[in-house]
Amino acid sequence: MGIMIVVGLAVIGVTIAKRLSGAGEEPQANAPVTPSPAAAATAAPGAPGTRDIAIPARSRVVDVQADGRRLVVRLALSGGGTAILLLDADTGARLGLLTLTQEGR
Repeated sequence: MGIMIVVGLAVIGVTIAKRLSGAGEEPQANAPVTPSPAAAATAAPGAPGTRDIAIPARSRVVDVQADGRRLVVRLALSGGGTAILLLDADTGARLGLLTLTQEGR
């Protein structure tokens, strides 16, 4: 169930990122129609809509934001900490996981 929520949020985030970048705009009349790299990635196998993205066990998604071509997913960890998951908005690839901890732990 948690994976379905994460995948759903990733799809929403990619859609928002595409709309913010103008990838969903209508082509001009008489202009040649060529698929954008983002559209090609969406149609390809393993695109964000079909990718499983692992998050730490017993964590939950708190927030998803688009930052250029990246998705920033804020996670609440089971021990009370916070983690930031960075994803490529075009491919859904995991770029990194930043775990925020207090000094002295």
